[in-house]
Amino acid sequence: MRIPIIIDTDPGQDDALAILLALSAGLALDIAGITTVAGNVGVAQTTVNALRVCQLAGRPDVPVHAGCAQPILRPLHTAEFMCGADGLAGMDIPAPRRPAQPSHAVPFLIDCIRGSGSGMTICALGPLTNIALALLQAPDIKDRIERLVIMGGARDLGNMTAAAEFNFFVDPHAAAVVFNAGLPITLFPLNATYQAVATPARLASFAAKGPVGTAILSMLRRERPGGAALGGDGGHPMHDACVIAYLLWPTLFEGRDCHVTIETAEGPTVGRSTIDWWGRGGQPANAHVVGSLDADAMFARIAASVRVLDEMVHERSKALT
Repeated sequence: MRIPIIIDTDPGQDDALAILLALSAGLALDIAGITTVAGNVGVAQTTVNALRVCQLAGRPDVPVHAGCAQPILRPLHTAEFMCGADGLAGMDIPAPRRPAQPSHAVPFLIDCIRGSGSGMTICALGPLTNIALALLQAPDIKDRIERLVIMGGARDLGNMTAAAEFNFFVDPHAAAVVFNAGLPITLFPLNATYQAVATPARLASFAAKGPVGTAILSMLRRERPGGAALGGDGGHPMHDACVIAYLLWPTLFEGRDCHVTIETAEGPTVGRSTIDWWGRGGQPANAHVVGSLDADAMFARIAASVRVLDEMVHERSKALT
């Protein structure tokens, strides 16, 4: 039985790889839609990027819904300094031929989750603004969310500030709403995702014979000053791809149940996620926090999935000619 999912995202290169991995897994994942949010770049561009990535994969039929252009209470901070002016520097993929859906991401999330027969899994790859507003507007949907898998936060040091990871820094109030909602959450903080570095050795198994593999290798081999410095290894960390990989291959990951709180007060620690890894606070766990992963196996399986996706794109192109 395929897992029904919604991908909430702010593409971003590692978001792009996550989306492509999900699109390659048609026998395992049923993508109800993609919702976009402002984060790595503004929401107009993240929406265009989601459409571009779906088109690259030969799946322009996947509905994309543009979401929130601003965090709930703070001014927007973006990350062009890391991901390029268009968010997908290095990929060089065409503009989309189809537009996004006319409806906003938040009502789409509400309606789609309410209508899910067996419960919906939400893959959160960017700031949590859309998801938080959906929960605030329709609290009943939390009973229809099977699991919320989030890339965000840091057990140790941040990557946007000394205290905060980028997604939670951008909208800490949204993150606080989500972690206080009583949802089944799996969290991928930086200490886990910085193990998923796309080193040259791990990229060796990516065959650049089709458009998907070529675009991914072009993206992952580009220069990005400081992009992997926190990971301590050569290559770019693929933070968001871990979320989709977890759904496909959960045995590659290990973690523990923890209590997580988000700092919302302005100051040097705004956006910090306090993850009680050792259970010192005595508060009940509100998330399963991933601490380690088998990165070599994960990248080998992603490479195999990309090859399958390129074959699918080739077969669809033949069918249209």
